Amino acid sequence: MMEISQVHMEDLWSVRRERLGNRWLIGVQNELPQSYEDEQRLFATLRSRRDEIQHQTADPNTYMVIHDDGSKMTVALMVSRIGEIPEGMVSLNLPEEEYEVFRFEEKHICSFWQYFCESDHRSKYGVNAAKARFETFNDILQPNGVTEIYYPKE
Repeated sequence: MMEISQVHMEDLWSVRRERLGNRWLIGVQNELPQSYEDEQRLFATLRSRRDEIQHQTADPNTYMVIHDDGSKMTVALMVSRIGEIPEGMVSLNLPEEEYEVFRFEEKHICSFWQYFCESDHRSKYGVNAAKARFETFNDILQPNGVTEIYYPKE
């Protein structure tokens, strides 16, 4: 008989705690749920319109934020202050917050979200699913098949 090995979800990621200061973002937004193709269109729209965003910071990240209690997704860039918001874009504020940062191989993203759909698992890490959570995209993480998700603490 073949032995089946079980994978424990928590073995798939590393976790660190990080406090981030107030962040202002400008980008494009969709209602959730949406398809993977819709998500990719958001990223493409931001890439093609990024020069329209004033006061961009040197932060190398593109932020994918899930907010409004999970009903909206915004793909955005960080700005030092809110100036004129380009037509069809939105501004978003992420206040100073303490986060649990989950780092793992991108191939486990679906398993990660399935795991955190359960309130017991969120409680174990003391994270708040009602607050805005985000994933960062940059030249270091994704080309190496790595994801980091920032989940706010309770």
